[in-house]
Amino acid sequence: MRMEDVFSLIDELTPVYVKFWEGVCNVEGMAKDKDRMDQVADFAEAFAKERGFDVKRTPFELCGDFLTADINESAEKGYVFLAHMDTVHEYGKFGYPPVTIEGDTMRGPGVIDCKGGIAISLLLMEALKTLGYEKHLRLIMTSDEEISNKLGGQKEMDFIRDSVTGFRGALNCEVSDEGTAVVSRSGIMRCNIQISGKAAHSGINYFEGISAVREAAYKILELEGASVKGGTTYNCGIIHGGELGNIVPKDCSVIVDIRVHSMEAMDKAWKFVNEVTDKSFVEGSKSELTLISRRLPMMRTPDTDELFEKIRSTSVKYGLGDLKPVESGGGSDSAYTQAAGVPSVCALGTCGDFCHTDKEFARISSLPQRAKILAAVCVEH
Repeated sequence: MRMEDVFSLIDELTPVYVKFWEGVCNVEGMAKDKDRMDQVADFAEAFAKERGFDVKRTPFELCGDFLTADINESAEKGYVFLAHMDTVHEYGKFGYPPVTIEGDTMRGPGVIDCKGGIAISLLLMEALKTLGYEKHLRLIMTSDEEISNKLGGQKEMDFIRDSVTGFRGALNCEVSDEGTAVVSRSGIMRCNIQISGKAAHSGINYFEGISAVREAAYKILELEGASVKGGTTYNCGIIHGGELGNIVPKDCSVIVDIRVHSMEAMDKAWKFVNEVTDKSFVEGSKSELTLISRRLPMMRTPDTDELFEKIRSTSVKYGLGDLKPVESGGGSDSAYTQAAGVPSVCALGTCGDFCHTDKEFARISSLPQRAKILAAVCVEH
């Protein structure tokens, strides 16, 4: 298979996939809204079937249904691609229509994080199939990645494991910075510390009260003070407590976001948070710890570096640009593909900036550029 033919066909198909990219981003959906996420899946499923992919839909009770799109399903396994359909954006945040295009810039919810990755994967897979590529390629589309997969639960973990097993590599088309790919990601734990004290009138019975907010303040200082640059970090991002200014607060809750670089660090961090929770800085206060979600770290391994080098060298060979390996503090589904024993590289999707904000944008030219890199990897490796 000549790469000139592959690249030429990708260029020819790009307008079709830019239109799909715009359309799927115009169907807004957050992970917590199953109805809207199922509408996103409807749109992607209909398009993929129309373009000749073998599409399977897996229903979920709490989150939107998952999709897989395959070519040459009975053949020797090649690569598996990943991209998630959910975004962090509330419905209507970008106005109407959500997506706008000006020159090489597309703005809208999910244009880089991560619906552009869906377009890249389907584009390169269609081009390769049309030109007679014979290996099995698969795209997995999940619907609750942005909330650390907490709605899909164990069924989702099993789904990802079973869907990627046996493939020679997992290429995650997550949001990307130009000239980079991600070779490791932090593990993430989110937990809630619920603190109970005793209410009292702040003027008449102040010293009879037990302030849950004061206890929370001590815990926050203890946790965040243990954060290490380049290591484990503890971010107390949401604090709720108190009723009125003249009442000693009896309740307070603290949401803690913990980032780690290894399973050992994750275990140590969980032990530390439990110790801080159990410790009472304000006499009489009581606290309870609840794990909200947990995502494994994607660790840099020799397999990761080997796969990255294949991607990098292939990109350079065909004049598509050099790539630098990046270690990211964010999490992704690549942690689970790696845990399944499949070499994984992340952040191979469309390039742009300001993901997770209402200024999110992508460079349209990055769609065919990334599709060409990944198509060449499939052909050559």
